Amino acid sequence: MKEELLEDPTFVDLLMARQPIYDTNSHLYGYELLFRDATGKTAEGVGFDLATSQVVTNLCTSINHQFKALKQPLFINITREFLLSDVFFPVDPNAVVLELLEHKLVDADLIASVKRWRSEGFRFALDDYNFEPKFDPLIPLMDFIKVDLLMQPLEVILEKTKNLDKQHCVLIAEKVEDKTVLFKCRQAGFDLFQGYYLAMPDKVFGKSIKPSQQGVLQVLKKVQSDKISMDELAKTVAQEPRLVYQLLRVLNSPACRLPRKVENIKEAIVFLGITQLKKWALLILLSSSNDSQIELIRILLTRARACERYAELSNLVETEKYFMAGLLSGVDLLLQVDKGVAMAQINLGGDVQKAILLHEGVIGKTLDNIFDIEGSHWSPLGKLPMQDRRKIFIAHFEAGLWAHETLKALAE
Repeated sequence: MKEELLEDPTFVDLLMARQPIYDTNSHLYGYELLFRDATGKTAEGVGFDLATSQVVTNLCTSINHQFKALKQPLFINITREFLLSDVFFPVDPNAVVLELLEHKLVDADLIASVKRWRSEGFRFALDDYNFEPKFDPLIPLMDFIKVDLLMQPLEVILEKTKNLDKQHCVLIAEKVEDKTVLFKCRQAGFDLFQGYYLAMPDKVFGKSIKPSQQGVLQVLKKVQSDKISMDELAKTVAQEPRLVYQLLRVLNSPACRLPRKVENIKEAIVFLGITQLKKWALLILLSSSNDSQIELIRILLTRARACERYAELSNLVETEKYFMAGLLSGVDLLLQVDKGVAMAQINLGGDVQKAILLHEGVIGKTLDNIFDIEGSHWSPLGKLPMQDRRKIFIAHFEAGLWAHETLKALAE
């Protein structure tokens, strides 16, 4: 299978780590997702908010095959600041459990925020609970309480857990280090268990996608406006091909549970919604780098607009499909991963998919013609009817000017 290409170190990035959480019968209950960085930086080293953003972005927008279907909940760390900000998890509440980090200030703002997001269906876990009274107002709002077994002597912890309300909250024994500890925790009424004795965190590899910060900023500026039209917003999103691919991944991500087959960028934005687009743009911006393959993006923007312009000059229908096919035709070069692997991760309409992968149909033939111009292959173009040949050259010329002005505007 083409997914095997992801095992090649040339094509993989370290996305995160995941550690299993088991029930009393040693059955897998869920995973805690942990920040991991190829340079060895910790979540504390890069900042907990950035670490959280990178984990969520990689979960939903990267190319990977370890989260194809989410049958178990994913526990994701979240800071007080992240919870109170506009940047929040634009994911299906049923797919995740939000872990409140232990070093937090418990006040009216935090409690109100937790209540607000619980009303949206999100579940919460209190991480590394140490039985301090300051956490008492949060206990009734928690679905899970994670007790760090190494923070105090085990017998003291087991005695204190007798006073917890086990009817309304699931108890998780965290950092289970040996068989004896596991047995005693089971006897004490813990429901779930996590620790090195049961399983070490395993690394999750895939291909991360980082759009330019300028492109994402332009989208954010647009979504702030009350007067923005869907067509104008789609044009802005289209200027950053990697962001387009990420949004398509979001629509097909099991963590978001919004599977939609789309034909064009406007359709993807409509399915996602302006609010969700804003949230994803914020998350992506927070976790993106300054890396920019500017010349390749110039080629793809030119190619996309040339295909669309040719369709317009030829009075063809659904010209947005032509733009989408042109924009994603170089996804393999843009993301440095096999094209088949990349396309399998998103849910494009059949004719667009075939045009990109097989160059079939009218869209595929248009792509072929643009490729011939790019490669100075004049012989195939000479076989076209004079009228079609004229249109394809005009389309490519105009598209080059449009791409230049687009990138210039982004740079400014």
